[in-house]
Amino acid sequence: MFDPTAFDNLKTVLEGAVYDLDLEGEIVVIDRHDLVDLAHFSRTYTITFGLASDHTPHVSCTIRLEMDLEQIAKELLRQTIRPGCTLSITFSLPIRQTAACLHIERVLRQVWGKERTIRQTLSHEFLHETPSYRNEATIEFGRLIYEDNVADLEEMIPYMIASLEQLQKFSDK
Repeated sequence: MFDPTAFDNLKTVLEGAVYDLDLEGEIVVIDRHDLVDLAHFSRTYTITFGLASDHTPHVSCTIRLEMDLEQIAKELLRQTIRPGCTLSITFSLPIRQTAACLHIERVLRQVWGKERTIRQTLSHEFLHETPSYRNEATIEFGRLIYEDNVADLEEMIPYMIASLEQLQKFSDK
C-alpha cells in the first residue's frame, strides 16, 4: 500500500481548496502541473487560477508546492526531523509601466505582511510594437510548510483572492 508523503497530503488539501472555489464559481483554474523530477529527485505541484469575474483572466495566481531530495529522504528514512515543503505564490499580470511595480509591492505587503519576501520579475518581448511587460510578483515565506500547517494553507486562499482583486487595477488589459 502507498504511504503518502507530507507533500502528497499538503498537495491534496491545497488542490481541494482551490477546486472547491472553482466549483463555486469564484475562481477559474487555468492550469496545473504535478511533476516528479527524477534527475534531482524532487516533487513540484503548481496550480494556476484567476478570478471568475475576469472572463479572460489577465491576472493569475500560481501556487507552487515543492519537496526536495533532502526532505523526501528525511521522510522515507523516517528520520526524527519532520519533513516539510516549500511554498511560494506568484501573481502574474501584464503592465505597461515599470512604475506599477512599486504599487504592486505595496498592495502585496498590505495583504501578506511586511515580513514576506516579495520578488518581482519583469519580462518584455523584444521588438514588440507595444511597450508592455509581464510582471511576476512572487511571495516567498522563508520557511518550510509542514503537515500540521494544513489549516494555514486553506486560510491563505482568501489572501490570494484579495491579491487578485487588488492587482486587477494594475493590469494593462
